[in-house]
Amino acid sequence: MRAASAWRGLIFAALAAGAFGLAFGPIFDGDIYWHLAAGREMLHRGALLHADPFTTSAAGRAWVDVHWLFQLAAALIHRAAGLRGIAVAEATLVAGGAVVLAWTAERSAGATARDGCAAILLGSLFLARHLLAPRPIVVTLAGVALFLWVLESCRLDGRTRRLALLPLAQVVWVNCQGLAPLGPALVASYLAAAGLQSMLRRRRARRAGATTAGASPAPSSASWRALGWTLLLCALASLVTPYGVSAALLPAELLARILPHRGNLFSAAIAENVPPFVLERTAPEQAAYFKWTLLGLGAALALVRPRVYVAHALILLGFGALALMANRNVLLFYWVAAAIAAIALVPAAADRWRALFTSERRTRAVRAGAALAIAAVLAGELALVGAVRAREPRAGTPTPFHFPVQSARLLAERGVTGPVFAPDQHGGYLELALPSVQPYIDTRLVLHTADEYAAYLALLQEPARFDTLDRQVHFAAVILATAYPDLYLGLVRHLAEDPGWRLAYTDGYEVLFLRAGPSLSLGDPATIATITSELDARHRASPEIWATARLHLARLLIVLGQWRRAEEVLAALDSRPAARLRARAWLAAGRLPAAEALARILVTDDPRDVRSLTLLAEIALARGDRSLALTWLRRALSVDPYNAEGQSLLDRVDQGGTANK
Repeated sequence: MRAASAWRGLIFAALAAGAFGLAFGPIFDGDIYWHLAAGREMLHRGALLHADPFTTSAAGRAWVDVHWLFQLAAALIHRAAGLRGIAVAEATLVAGGAVVLAWTAERSAGATARDGCAAILLGSLFLARHLLAPRPIVVTLAGVALFLWVLESCRLDGRTRRLALLPLAQVVWVNCQGLAPLGPALVASYLAAAGLQSMLRRRRARRAGATTAGASPAPSSASWRALGWTLLLCALASLVTPYGVSAALLPAELLARILPHRGNLFSAAIAENVPPFVLERTAPEQAAYFKWTLLGLGAALALVRPRVYVAHALILLGFGALALMANRNVLLFYWVAAAIAAIALVPAAADRWRALFTSERRTRAVRAGAALAIAAVLAGELALVGAVRAREPRAGTPTPFHFPVQSARLLAERGVTGPVFAPDQHGGYLELALPSVQPYIDTRLVLHTADEYAAYLALLQEPARFDTLDRQVHFAAVILATAYPDLYLGLVRHLAEDPGWRLAYTDGYEVLFLRAGPSLSLGDPATIATITSELDARHRASPEIWATARLHLARLLIVLGQWRRAEEVLAALDSRPAARLRARAWLAAGRLPAAEALARILVTDDPRDVRSLTLLAEIALARGDRSLALTWLRRALSVDPYNAEGQSLLDRVDQGGTANK
């Protein structure tokens, strides 16, 4: 008994530690910054926000801020413990929710389901760790875990008093995130299952000659009437917000924005809204695992053929549909699928395996082997978590090359105020770090129509449109990024050539333009030496980040025509990305034989190097050899048919263009 209790504690501890470690990382998602800015603004005003106070493009526009409670809590934590406190709170919620899910599996199907849930869930969270961010989604994860625990407990023992917790939890949930309708949806799934079970039981009773009044309820099912009342109360609880019906209707609008169809710009242009099978084409490292997970789950169900409770099947189908719509929902699917798969599959598979052994000694050996296997899996997963976190920046700090940290500091030092144009993913950071400025846009795209967002994207594709917008808004500064994503390189080049703007600062990733003051001369070796010295000092602790910083700087210099300076920056690097950039610098300088020779070496070393293949196509096109360019492009697109650079270059070749267009 003591051994079983110790083992149980070890499983829960390992799961909690692993989930905490996966969630406790650097800040890579920009949404938390505008959440913190909104919470700070509410604390300052002593009132909720009903209109946008932050951006230029949506200033004064009505804002149904369904996250207000999350924002206030986050702002208070930030005030007391900074971003590290935010990271701790996020990781604690994720770890607590994971333990509740494993507890639910244990309550439903025993210790084997608990152990299986811990291993499956930790592995799933590892695969989806890029979606674990300090956002209101962590409240949804906790809410889903709580609802499943209450509903599953009531299903098993028939005691319905715990259901009273759910409407109370729904009030908190609906004031933290727009995904709160998942709560009533979970209740509805159990209600449908209980209603179906009641109907079938009565039909069997009638066939057996019993009266309806004589049919006694199954002890393992919660009363469908209690579930019905719970669903009604949860629906009413969803209206208990300062925004009333508008908040209740917002989830429907958000759902419409992730429905994948040809005319939905928000689904096509925003990475987290792109369906996972579509995202896999351009970012396989983020989505390729999803199809294998679905195939593995389907194969396990087909082989084991367990009896799956109707509510569990409905939940899997519903969350699976959401995941297929948008990559951002894959995390939610993994969260519930781990528990449900463990409940349905693990005990059934264990029973089938044990049935192969007749002696008690062999049965005990099988159990011991299974325990060792679970321990090995959990130990391996914890080791992977530790290895990943050891390579990343300190938890609670902004991820390098994701936010304009230095540009915001310089704007604050110079006292810049007013409208600032910056990438949407930088808007929230500027709102928190620099309240004196108003970014043009941020990631609260619910404030914008599809046409408005399309105009923003068109501006990045045709930088001359920026001049028209600037005449309307009169920006005090422009902050751009050279990567993640690289949509802004054209605008960087456009402003660098505009005499009305001065390049005030760059570190290769951030590019800051001001209207007045001294301008950096990137053609001056002394300027580049100063920038590289700053990068060396800032990133000396991480050789990988240091190398990436130099690549960003070299790329910017190539875009701005400073290929000699780019070569100087790349001289310290010996890697394939550096070699590709070096070849591209030679192409920009007109040194076509040298560029081609280096690119051919790279392709010989790796025939599937799509970037080098497209570079060879560009070199051929620069020489006017369209036939050879097509040959290289066909090779590149055979490796990656959805490569954006290759497709764009193919369009130019088909139109008879040249590499200089």
